[in-house]
Amino acid sequence: MKKTDCPKVVIGVCTYNRCKDLKRLLQSLIKLDYPNFEIIVVDNNSTDQTAQIVSGFEKVKYVFEAKQGLAYARNCLLNNCGNDTEYLGMLDDDETVDKDWILRMLECFQLDERIAVVGGPYIPCFEVAPPAWMPYDFHAFNVNKSGIGVFNVRMVAGGNAMLRMDIVRKKKRFFDLSLGYNGKVLLSGEDNEFFVNIMGGQYLCGFTEYAPVKHYITKERMTFKWFVKRYFYEGVTQYHRFGTLEYLRNFLQLPLRIVRLLLALFTFNKKKIIMRFFKVVMTFGTVLGPLILALS
Repeated sequence: MKKTDCPKVVIGVCTYNRCKDLKRLLQSLIKLDYPNFEIIVVDNNSTDQTAQIVSGFEKVKYVFEAKQGLAYARNCLLNNCGNDTEYLGMLDDDETVDKDWILRMLECFQLDERIAVVGGPYIPCFEVAPPAWMPYDFHAFNVNKSGIGVFNVRMVAGGNAMLRMDIVRKKKRFFDLSLGYNGKVLLSGEDNEFFVNIMGGQYLCGFTEYAPVKHYITKERMTFKWFVKRYFYEGVTQYHRFGTLEYLRNFLQLPLRIVRLLLALFTFNKKKIIMRFFKVVMTFGTVLGPLILALS
């Protein structure tokens, strides 16, 4: 396969104080079996050894983004893709990929000329054995989805995605700066919002099980305290994205969800109880969303 025969692909990684994870990812990326790709690392104001790690890899472009927040970093990535970039692959720093990841993603784009974005599954790899109560799906994505296909709904998340850049440029879309991780603030949804806007009812989403990422989960992200905070901010995110109607829906459903939690206690099913509890926590996040956002 000649370089001149292959579309130009940029693989972008936004990172913040995860230099060891980043090194593991870059070690997998340099093994990719594709002749025409570039790697860009956006360092989102890290204070660890991120810059030194990147400097140890040839042909990896390092960009520093001082404005804190994942949305800022992802917009910086978009701005650093040259006009010759035909596809942009997006990965998180706590992942690794197989050597055919690019080829599998591009293969999915061939299914339909209207595909704007393609995604693949997240396969979680846990640092320690996860507790029995932990919601497995929170650290995974589409692991039960098989095959390769085209959809008119979002089947992709920001840590395993590839974009057609001509469509991104045509739409003139960027990531919402009011969403996304920002230090210890766990607002999310900037990637979902972006992909939905890119599709916009006009374009489609592809999914392929053959382009998975291994998603490495530290023991710190398997604690009860972490999940409470994460679910709470999921609720805040839902309010921020969908507004008053989402607030009212959750406000009205909160009493019912509390009752369901109390009834679940009598089942003595720990996993069911925990999931009911997290649902209540997320609902509280939505209901308190206006206050949280006003204070942030």
